[in-house]
Amino acid sequence: MANKTVKILLIDDDDDDYIMTRDLLSEIEGTRYELQRAMTYDKGLELIDQKSHDVYLVDYRLGERTGLELLREAINNGCRAPIIMLTGQGDKEVDVQAMKAGSSDYLVKGQINAPLLDRSIRYAIERKRSEEDIYRMAYYDILTGLPNRFLFNDRLKQAIALAERYNRLVAVLFLDLDNFKRVNDTFGHHMGDKLLKKVAERINLCMRKGDSLSRQSTDDSVDTVARLGGDEFTIILSEIHHLEDAAKVAQRIFNALSLQFTLDTYELFISASIGIAIYPHDGKDVSSLLKNADAAMYHAKSEGKNNYQYYRQSMNASALERLTLENNLRKALERNEFVLHYQPQVDIRTGEIVGLEALTRWQQADGRIVPPGEFIPIAEETGLILPLSDWILHTACKQCKEWHAAGFPDIAVSVNISGQQFQQKNFAKTVNRVLEDTGIKPGDLFLEITESTIMHNTDMVFTTLYELSRLGLRLIIDDFGTGYSSLSYLKRFPIHAIKIDRSFVKEINTSPDDAAISKAIISMAHSLKLKVVAEGVETKHQLAFLREQACDEIQGFLFSRPLPFEEVLKLLSREKKGSGIVFSILNRIRDMAPRA
Repeated sequence: MANKTVKILLIDDDDDDYIMTRDLLSEIEGTRYELQRAMTYDKGLELIDQKSHDVYLVDYRLGERTGLELLREAINNGCRAPIIMLTGQGDKEVDVQAMKAGSSDYLVKGQINAPLLDRSIRYAIERKRSEEDIYRMAYYDILTGLPNRFLFNDRLKQAIALAERYNRLVAVLFLDLDNFKRVNDTFGHHMGDKLLKKVAERINLCMRKGDSLSRQSTDDSVDTVARLGGDEFTIILSEIHHLEDAAKVAQRIFNALSLQFTLDTYELFISASIGIAIYPHDGKDVSSLLKNADAAMYHAKSEGKNNYQYYRQSMNASALERLTLENNLRKALERNEFVLHYQPQVDIRTGEIVGLEALTRWQQADGRIVPPGEFIPIAEETGLILPLSDWILHTACKQCKEWHAAGFPDIAVSVNISGQQFQQKNFAKTVNRVLEDTGIKPGDLFLEITESTIMHNTDMVFTTLYELSRLGLRLIIDDFGTGYSSLSYLKRFPIHAIKIDRSFVKEINTSPDDAAISKAIISMAHSLKLKVVAEGVETKHQLAFLREQACDEIQGFLFSRPLPFEEVLKLLSREKKGSGIVFSILNRIRDMAPRA
């Protein structure tokens, strides 16, 4: 404590005690002590509440009240500075009561000298610092400095008690960052931790005094924001008057998080999903409110992310269904419940099936087919997408080899590559190992990668794409037109083809905008010597338009739904004989008059 002024508050109504304490402190060398005095119980409590002193010396006798009462009340109000009790006669029972109540030390007035007083003050301060360190480790998140789950639960319990007493509303906001795992996978956990700290700061800045708990906090500030773990944050709003007040706070958070984050040399943009539960409507205890706010947050995720949702009773059922789905998903690979179906890709000029896109289906033990839209997002959130993606790649290549052996050597297979899979280190070596294991040629494998995947960490993407290209694989940009659609990466990266997203093809004959976009994509791709594949083709009019615009390949329900492996062999055999649906439709298209 050298070179530091230690501020002391003496709460004592005896002038002689004040003079004695002042004189003893003046004798101490090496530390500057600044003494202030309060002569009454109420004044002492008022000054303690200001939290402007380093240590408190409290006389046991304070008129009609006792220092022991003041000690208990001060600690109950949130005082965390050390309090030393001064007793007149060294009553052991009083001393024990003082220590049990939270006193840092006790001194008998007639036995106090300067060294003893100095040592007691210094030890009390150091002991309190150690206690504070332990307290913060137990109740605060080390990374962000926010309250952790234990302290948050305590704060919420207190807020509920006050709300019940004064007939108030309490809101609990459960916030989860959208696609945060992608940040860790792309830039590393060190960068992810930096982002979490910045997010915590921004959320804290969104909190106004009126959003806070109205009770006294256990440290210097009232904390209403907590980090439960990972990228999950929770917020207590204890003084809302209307249900929509919680939505206003949620919107403030969205606005704050929408601004660019600059971390080292990287510029990141993120969003969040927030679930809102209200006391007493959505729960009357800590567990119920947190569970229901969590369910509402997952509903916000399912609604497209970057939004808030209030809890509804029906969400409990959907949350349970999602949890059951996640648990079953973890066991699905072990149980061999995944199968691949393949959708033909047709050359628009010759009518030949030139490739097959591998599409995953999950057939549960009870026979239910779970659509990819239900389990793929969960697989991505839980990390299960990686083993699943590896299985898909290996199985598709293996079955492609079987088609070749069955007499269809020109058929290629397309596999969708997840962002997490693509961003793994040595991904190109993994693909090469699969080619060697299954025996198919690199030119027979197409890898379909979304725009959003290749626009993250472009230096790594550049290296990986060229490694794949050098192996002889062909690369396709999937869902083109729905993301960044930047000409720069089409020029820079070794891309072989692009796929027009089905959202443009669907209205291609009724929407002038979609028709113009599709026409422009085809023209641009051909000028860059890239092939164009249109997906989602369902009508002969869509086919006629795409054929007129010289689109290269097409796929969709007009030709075939996705088929299991065995049915693919039958389809290939029929088309080889010229008796299949593809030839039939294309012959009719050739007879159609050109578009005006």
